[in-house]
Amino acid sequence: MLLVEDDLVIGELMTNLLDEAGYRSLTIADHDQIGDAIERFDPSCVILDGQLGRTGHSRSWADAAAIRQSHPALPVLMFSADADALAEERAGTSRRSREAGFVGVVPKPFVIEEFFATLQRAIAAPPANAEAPAVSPDATQTLATDWAKTDLFSAVVHELKTPLAAISGQLQLARKVMAKNPARGRAAMDVALQQIERMTQLIASLQSDLRVEASAVSLDIITFDLCDAVTEAIRRYEHEETARFRLHRPEESVRVRGDPDRIAQILDNLLNNALKYSPASAPIDVAVTTIGREAQVRVEDYGIGVAAEERDRMFAAYYRSSRTRAIPGLGLGLHISRRLAEQHGGRLWLDDSTDAGSVFALALPLSD
Repeated sequence: MLLVEDDLVIGELMTNLLDEAGYRSLTIADHDQIGDAIERFDPSCVILDGQLGRTGHSRSWADAAAIRQSHPALPVLMFSADADALAEERAGTSRRSREAGFVGVVPKPFVIEEFFATLQRAIAAPPANAEAPAVSPDATQTLATDWAKTDLFSAVVHELKTPLAAISGQLQLARKVMAKNPARGRAAMDVALQQIERMTQLIASLQSDLRVEASAVSLDIITFDLCDAVTEAIRRYEHEETARFRLHRPEESVRVRGDPDRIAQILDNLLNNALKYSPASAPIDVAVTTIGREAQVRVEDYGIGVAAEERDRMFAAYYRSSRTRAIPGLGLGLHISRRLAEQHGGRLWLDDSTDAGSVFALALPLSD
């Protein structure tokens, strides 16, 4: 199997699933390498993600059409989180869907059993011509709520599987060496504890995502000073000898109405991201201002920035920028934070980004 996927986490998860199912798989991130990979490894199927090209449009259609032209018997599956693209391919009536000749679609997130069923059908019946029908699970046969529950369960299993395997392995190592080498045993248990903390954070993030998607987050609305909330958030993350955060705030209070704990969750995410994606010595500027009837918090870092073609997707669930995928994370923090801001009648957006850093802005209605 040839998997074309630029998200390292998803690529690793897919590789593990395919390997466990008895398939040999190869994952590449660069769409420009597809032709060479097919020639060199002769895959039985290509699972093609929907990476955006320079024009901002998905490359999957053109890439699939190119594969179809050069290897007409090689089945290609669309692997995408783009609901419009999935619907267009399932309909199979557009010109580009006919030219691409996908034999099936795999949505993100996906149900494991349905993914393998689609994969097996694709391999068993490779396309014979450009009019080949798409083979995919019929979503009309299942209630949307049932699919949502199943997809969420699948995502949880995927995300928790890696740290759980690490915990098991480290504890087995500790049990084996503790008597002869206590130091190594303690080190193994420390690694296991770190993975348990990671699992705890994963579970908390997934629970938060479920709640915000279901609009089931309860808000305890009060009036409070946003400047004080920002000051407290900075205090939580200012733990180095040399202060990195530079706070710019008005002398008077900035009163907003909202749930202080949920607003703190948004601020924590913005400050934590600024720290993670900036050099260790780089400052981070945080400003609280009022514009019209809004209070705004702007967090400016001097880190890696966001590529221009990826900025529109920064707040999508599970999406991670190509520049940040080597850094651990789920890709849920900004998505959840934006939903929480909207539930407060506010906004959260990427205001500016270059190779020299990014500016994220949060706006909340001022209290009357």
